[in-house]
Amino acid sequence: MNGNALAGGELRKAVLGLKRSVGAGSVAQAHATACTGAIAALCNDRRMDGRRWTAEQRRLREALRTRERREEGGERNGERAAAAASESCVLVSVIVVCWNSADVIGRCLRALLEQEYGSYEIVVVDDGSEDQTRAVAERELAGGRGTVVASPVNRGCPHARNLGLQHARGEIVAFIDADGFAAPGWLREVVAAFGADRTIGGVASTVFFADDPLAINGAGGTVNRQGWAADLAMNESYERAQLAGEALYAMGCGMALRREAIDSVGRFDDRMLNYYDDVDYGVRLWRAGYRVVVAGGAWIDHGFGEAGGGGSDESAYKRLLCERHRMRVVLKHAPLGELGRWARHELDELRRADRERRSRKLRAIAWNVRHMRSTGAARRALHGAPPAPQRLIDPSWGDGFPVGVPPRARPRPEAAGSALEMADEGSEGQLLYGWFPTERVAGRSRRWAGVQAGALIRLGERARRVRFDYAHVPVDGGGVEVSMRRPGAPQPLVPVWGTHLPWRYAERSVESRVVDLEAGDYEVVFSAPRAWTDPPGETRRLGFALASMAFAESWEIAAGGIDMAKEEAEEQLLSGWFEGEQSAGRHYRWAGEHAEAIVRVAEGGVGAEGGVGGVGGASLSYRFPPGSTGGLRMSVRAVDAREGDAGWSTRIEWREGEWHEQGLDLRLGAGDYVVTFDADRTWSNVEGEDGSLPPENRELGFALSSIVL
Repeated sequence: MNGNALAGGELRKAVLGLKRSVGAGSVAQAHATACTGAIAALCNDRRMDGRRWTAEQRRLREALRTRERREEGGERNGERAAAAASESCVLVSVIVVCWNSADVIGRCLRALLEQEYGSYEIVVVDDGSEDQTRAVAERELAGGRGTVVASPVNRGCPHARNLGLQHARGEIVAFIDADGFAAPGWLREVVAAFGADRTIGGVASTVFFADDPLAINGAGGTVNRQGWAADLAMNESYERAQLAGEALYAMGCGMALRREAIDSVGRFDDRMLNYYDDVDYGVRLWRAGYRVVVAGGAWIDHGFGEAGGGGSDESAYKRLLCERHRMRVVLKHAPLGELGRWARHELDELRRADRERRSRKLRAIAWNVRHMRSTGAARRALHGAPPAPQRLIDPSWGDGFPVGVPPRARPRPEAAGSALEMADEGSEGQLLYGWFPTERVAGRSRRWAGVQAGALIRLGERARRVRFDYAHVPVDGGGVEVSMRRPGAPQPLVPVWGTHLPWRYAERSVESRVVDLEAGDYEVVFSAPRAWTDPPGETRRLGFALASMAFAESWEIAAGGIDMAKEEAEEQLLSGWFEGEQSAGRHYRWAGEHAEAIVRVAEGGVGAEGGVGGVGGASLSYRFPPGSTGGLRMSVRAVDAREGDAGWSTRIEWREGEWHEQGLDLRLGAGDYVVTFDADRTWSNVEGEDGSLPPENRELGFALSSIVL
């Protein structure tokens, strides 16, 4: 019996006990309270854990691919290509490079043994491991299902690749790391990507993070003019990423090569102990007349640091290796006329570097000086070969590459709660992808996001309200679409709720929405239609910034309308309002073309006998902009009513002057209501274009001081 069935059985027992307790007085109440608590506890025990969430992310990824193929009309063509690849007799050699990988190599090999492609062999290269890597690999490949080759000492990834090539028999050779876990269709998609085009010498897989399988680790890669490499689509959501058709190089985990190209290009440069050997090989493929393409459907989940002793992926040693090897790639391949410019930039970076980075750079330079003979030999061997295509190289200079890429998130689903507060360090566990580090602005903490970002929310009880505190990019990017979906739902791509956060000419916006969401786990997706950037000052591509998002079971507001002079008024504002202002002792807020607020009517109602309020049951204190806007329509509907449902409404015509008081013939029973204001049009006076009126960059519809009920 699984956990859900067990929880369901215990839940039924608790409900039965609750029913039997009815009619037993205070004892019954105690039993009822205890049972209710037990039921809540059982529900809470079904909290999303990391393993279940990861499985749901993979299911979501499959749903996204299915939808993508259907929308492109290529589902049938994709099936034909896959079928052709599966029927192909082309032998593929899969080389697994590993070192101290006993914890992951078994899972890697089991995934390879489940490949849907029929013609392949596995070659495991144990690069001098000091643990049980070799024993685990031999056990998994028992019965002749693969070959294990061992190096007596650890000599680095390129040497291990070359050792594997000596034992590989395939017309296509694919490489995967020991912490790479291939999808069942990986080899089929790789073979299909090569197709009949003999100019394709390399194929880059689409590599995801194993612990966050909707976020891309990389799909091919590029370098900038300084030689720094970056994997394409890195840290982006598969849902929004635009995968490239070609790449300068294929990431080593998932790189596939045609045998003909290997024979032409030669061995991997084993003077590079680790890192950048895949970059170097990609450049050599292009210079030899071959292309490197990206296979969007060739999926691998990458443990990213789980193999090789589990060291930090940003260790000081790794930084040193990357520093010296990217220099070697430039020295081997940059056109002679560009080397002088590259050297000047290197000197500039050296001068700007702090003590630690300067020491690392000097050590990297010294290493390259010692290996200059082999570098010169590589240049001479490629004399006359065309350079790599400029379209595949980023035109930037400098060490800070890639610029503007959100850092990798490390979500912890079990840490999710009903609120996301960027000021809280613990909030990082709720972030999925697309977020930059926290910034402190005007006493508030917030995170900028790219064009898409995701977060995890867990509601312990039904929610009726959500509140967003967010900031905008400086120009109108179209606002932000927000949608929520349920992990584990039968249709994972169908949102259960959504809204639009409009762009406003304001530094900060606080908006609330009425929701009706049951307790459980949710994934919240923020999508901006366009990104804003402004190099060199701002190199990130930004959609919006979020300070907080919080869900609540109810509206904690007082009855009696809304008074902008009170701090608690902000809790009643739904959307469309600017920051509060004060003039001549009056507090108010301007609104745009559309604005909403929520009010509570006390027992006794408004406008009825015994009710409260001004003339006709309620009163409104408001003003219009100095330029005519035609007027506005004010509507009132119950908070549970659908937007657009019939309710009370009235029209208010534009009037000159400052503030106006108006009675409303409004009759409402006790309860919560949404008050909506829709202006005919808005007024602005950008940079004082109309000299007779004050300058105003915002689009204003009207201003509200109070509603009295």
